Amino acid sequence: MKKITFTIVLFFVLFVETIHAQSVRINFIKFKQIEFNMYSGEWDSWPSDWDESGAYAIIENLFDETYDVSIYGYDDSFLVSSICTFDPTVTSKKRDSSELPYLNCYSDDEGDQVWTNVVSLGSLLENVEGWEQDDAQLYLWVFSGDQPFAFVFE
Repeated sequence: MKKITFTIVLFFVLFVETIHAQSVRINFIKFKQIEFNMYSGEWDSWPSDWDESGAYAIIENLFDETYDVSIYGYDDSFLVSSICTFDPTVTSKKRDSSELPYLNCYSDDEGDQVWTNVVSLGSLLENVEGWEQDDAQLYLWVFSGDQPFAFVFE
């Protein structure tokens, strides 16, 4: 009887862990970067050309709609991290003001933001292959530093 109970409990734990992946790695093949021009008070225009990237993100679900998104360079060096929560207000405003109807916005306590296009952070944890969809992108907006900057990764 103990053997059957142990087997059932083990199966349940493995089943739950499979359904609720705790973290995923997203590999980026290209990126663009812009900076906020302090003199003009405006953001640079997004460049038309992409740069090659070996960077990647580790996305971890901490609880509910709160995620830890950490970006690493091609050489595994840590670049930046954000503990962010889905922000329906910013999402609605950005969807209305952009040509990105499938944009999802997440904000952290410092005012920085992570945006995903076509996918959500939660959907990536459920199925990382969603990253392979056309136009799947991850934006990272860092407003809290001395020189605000943004990346978009594909």
